[in-house]
Amino acid sequence: MKCRLGREGALDSLRNMGAAAAIGIAAAAIQPCFPSLAGLSAQADEAASAGEPVQALQEGPDADWSYSAELSLLFTSGNSTVRTFGLGGAARRDWGSGELSFRAGGLRTESGTTQRIAVGTEDDFMVTDYSDPKPTAENYFLRGEFERSFSDHVHLTTGAGWERNTFSGFESRFSLVTGLGNMWIETETTRLKSDYGITFTAQNDVVDDPDKSASFGGVRVSTNFRRRLTETADLESTLTLDENLTDAADLRADLANSLSVDINHSLAVKTGLRLVWDNVPALTNAPLEQPAGTPTGKMVLVPRHKLDSTFTIALVANF
Repeated sequence: MKCRLGREGALDSLRNMGAAAAIGIAAAAIQPCFPSLAGLSAQADEAASAGEPVQALQEGPDADWSYSAELSLLFTSGNSTVRTFGLGGAARRDWGSGELSFRAGGLRTESGTTQRIAVGTEDDFMVTDYSDPKPTAENYFLRGEFERSFSDHVHLTTGAGWERNTFSGFESRFSLVTGLGNMWIETETTRLKSDYGITFTAQNDVVDDPDKSASFGGVRVSTNFRRRLTETADLESTLTLDENLTDAADLRADLANSLSVDINHSLAVKTGLRLVWDNVPALTNAPLEQPAGTPTGKMVLVPRHKLDSTFTIALVANF
């Protein structure tokens, strides 16, 4: 009977007390039935007196991990066929003076035109059509980065990345970077930081360039800017410059901009524009023709375009 009355009293108190105080009262009320709960009452009393939520007592080491996933789709059919599929994900852990982040993703586009064939005679025929889309864009990447702050303005950064983009001319590109950085601005709405590091890059081109080394050292300078425009809109821009120390002309720049607008607490729509510029692009084979347009049957090495641009619209889920 003593145990039953204690539980009823605890339930009455829960209606009028804060969470921490209510748990303490409930634990004290049922303690005669469950002696192992004796320590819970004292712990909850300490949390209530300090004004701390009970959740703080239950947070584990993984509480600071955050995750996001992106999905973008585009399908057209009729006189032409285009299929675009993009998928990406990110994981980040932020604790004290350190931050660990991972990003991975891919984008593939296939396109083609619809071909029509008439079978029969001029007065009596049947029309058939077919489309054979082929890949026209393909890019996959995986990156990881660790950042350790020494003060409010100076931090150590190190990272590794892998990328594949055959239409830009390389089967794979693996890079390592380590260096220092500084935080210029960090407020609730604005963040601006810069990183300066040394790099090592190993690249496997689709078409080998006899005058270019497959691996080389370099220097990297990057700047990241984040701004909360409104309660539901965020702007982010990252500029990265890579210089090849074995070839001063081989300068690469990567500018990634994005605008994210929240739909609700977990979903957002994200638009992005990425510009990648390579002053010494990879080579490709091109058929050689005579001035009159007559094919010679020979192939020559020519550089690809220096600038690639990608515009995306994606649905983002945050966890």
